[in-house]
Order: sequence, then structure tokens, then C-alpha cells
Amino acid sequence: MKRAHWLFWVLLFAFAGAAVARDGSPDQPIRIGFNGGENPGIIRVKANAFTAFLEERSGVACEAFVAESYSQLIRAIAENKVEFSFLSPLGYITAAQVAKAEVLLKSVRGGQPYYWSVILVRKDSGLRNLDDLKGHRFAFTHLGSTSGYVIPMSALLSTGIKPDEYFSDVVYAGGHSAVIRMILDGEVDAGATFADDPKGKVGSWTAEEFVAAAEAKQLKPIFFSEKIPGDTFIVTRRMLDKEGKLVKRLEEALIAMGDSRPGHTILRELYNIDSLESAASDDYEPVREAFQAVRRH
Repeated sequence: MKRAHWLFWVLLFAFAGAAVARDGSPDQPIRIGFNGGENPGIIRVKANAFTAFLEERSGVACEAFVAESYSQLIRAIAENKVEFSFLSPLGYITAAQVAKAEVLLKSVRGGQPYYWSVILVRKDSGLRNLDDLKGHRFAFTHLGSTSGYVIPMSALLSTGIKPDEYFSDVVYAGGHSAVIRMILDGEVDAGATFADDPKGKVGSWTAEEFVAAAEAKQLKPIFFSEKIPGDTFIVTRRMLDKEGKLVKRLEEALIAMGDSRPGHTILRELYNIDSLESAASDDYEPVREAFQAVRRH
């Protein structure tokens, strides 16, 4: 029985590893992963528009796979349920380690393939810098967030601030909109989220799906991290090895997508992206270093 049980698992994993790569035909559409996050229904509609546009421009049949979280997306990559996926920088690093994901493209916003982590406060709080935050209540998004946890946590540690000791209370809000809401409602005094420029003009707190314009004016960033390489578009190693020409065709179509008005609009509606450009694993070394610093803490 033990030998039969062992043989079953060997055959199961061998079969999983030998599965045929999809070829982008109508019978075998390429599956692209999206994080539904805080608005899965809305993302599904936008993801379908994205895949329809990509299919039209590339001639490759595509379908959307909308997950509830980055962790679910990474699991889908590992289980060969998707061939491509949008992932955060931290999501990509994790997927590269556990699911053999390869970065293909990175997001460009405001003309730059970067974004930033910021710490927000209410304008009327009197808080102006990190020193002012000592003894106050602080919110991160969640442990799997690049700009809402890993980057700001690493930045705080690098200045000698240990959040559990420095702040009177540390909470994990669950998402960027939740951090903003907690600050506005006075449940915390400051929180970590993202900005799309280094001057604090555009970010999570200016996004209409997160907060009303009148409320956005009540918030201000008091700290900016170093720049973070843009969100990624990844491909599985298996797909890259078996269908390299197809991957190249999709890559070219995706890069060209930002140059067309309808393509640009779809990217903006999806994840507030202007365009996509080629990326390399080394681009994400700052995120790996930040992740390691937080893990050592």
C-alpha cells in the first residue's frame, strides 16, 4: 500500500509537469490572471475588455482569470491554471520563487516605470514628518502588499523605527481604500499606501474608486519611499520554454497597446496604467532587498 501510494503521487506530479502548453487557439485560449482585489466585479468587466482587445490585436485567443488576491493568483500560476498574470512586485518575487514565474513587462504610470510608497495623514492632524508619528496609531494594508507593507516597513526599519514599539497601535486594514478610510474616520493617525508620482499629486487617495474628491483634499503624504519598479506582467517558465514565439507575439502586442487610444484607455481603466514596457528580473532587486530586511526583523 505504501509503494502504491508513493507511485500515485509520483505519477500525479509527473503528469502535472508534463501538461501541454496552451497554444492560443480557440480550443486552448491563453489564460491571463488578474487580481480582483477590493473590486472583483469591476475588475472582471475590465479584464474581459483587456483580453478581448489583446486577442483582436495579437490573433491569440485569450480569457481572463480573476482571483480574489495575489496569493490566489500565485497558486493559480503554480497549478498551471494561468499562463500570464498581472502581479505586484512582491507578488512576482514570490511567484518566481514558488511557481517559476518570469517577469515579462512592467507598468508605466505618469511616464515612469515606477511608483512609490507613501505615508498619509489628515491635513488637519498637525503631523508633518515621521518624528511626529511617535506614539500615534498606524495602519499598514496587509502583509502581502508591496507599497502598503514591505516597502514602508523596510523604510521605517532603516531609520531605526520599530513600528510595534514606535507607534501606540499598529493595525492591518486589509487594503489601500481601507487605510484611507481609517485615516479619514480618525481610527488611525497615519497609514501606508501608494503614490504614482514622487510629489504626491496622484495616488490611492486621489482614485475615485477609493475616495470622494472632497475627502481626498483632507489627506496629505508626509513620507515617500525610494522608487519601486512598476507592477509586473509575468509569464510562466513552462509557457516561455514551449511557446516562445507566441509569448513574443503577445509581448509586442502589449507594448503597442499603450500607443493606441483604445488600448491606452483599457489599460488606464484596468489598473491606471499608461503603458507596458519590457522588464528584467534585476529591476526588482530593491524589492527583494526590502523583503529580506523585513523578514530579518
